[in-house]
Amino acid sequence: MVTMGKELYDYFMDEDIYFDYNYTDLGAPNFVTIGPKLPQSAKSGNIVLGVFKIIIFLLGISGNGAVIWICVLKVKKSVNSTWYLSLAVSDFIFCICLPFDAVQQFTSKWVFGLFMCKFISFIMFLNMFSSTFLLVLISVDRCVSVVFPVWSQNHRSVRAASVLVVLAWVISTLCSIPSLIFRQMKGNDTCYSNLDKQTHLALAVN
Repeated sequence: MVTMGKELYDYFMDEDIYFDYNYTDLGAPNFVTIGPKLPQSAKSGNIVLGVFKIIIFLLGISGNGAVIWICVLKVKKSVNSTWYLSLAVSDFIFCICLPFDAVQQFTSKWVFGLFMCKFISFIMFLNMFSSTFLLVLISVDRCVSVVFPVWSQNHRSVRAASVLVVLAWVISTLCSIPSLIFRQMKGNDTCYSNLDKQTHLALAVN
């Protein structure tokens, strides 16, 4: 049995195929071919993508940090500053997570453990949802200001904007919770979403 297992291993290595295995109900290993090894061009592409993420990290941290500093310390609090501060915070926390993703691109492994696997995924989804909701709020605010200028002047307030921003962040957090539940580690170096087709479809629809 050991010899046969070694022959299978040698065969897969010779054919440039990497594989994984699970266990049958009887406890015997059941080899499952995953796919071909990454060619050199794909590895080079990962390195280039990792470099881009580092560049985005540096630009995003400095740019969004400047916006946060200006909105908090340099300008009078207003509806517009409330929108842009929240959007800058959303992008800032996203940029903080990019170095972790870049390391994964460079090494083709996830080396930060289960907690960071879940947390980084949660932050990524949180940024996606919060940015979307905040951009919708900004667009609606601009539209209302143009179409109904008198009503907007009478009802548009920092307090109302702050309430809407908090609501957007709460909804974004709730929408991002599935990433904490379904994100798992495979072995010691693979971070993936453990979703079946039905669950994936349900989350996508929602």
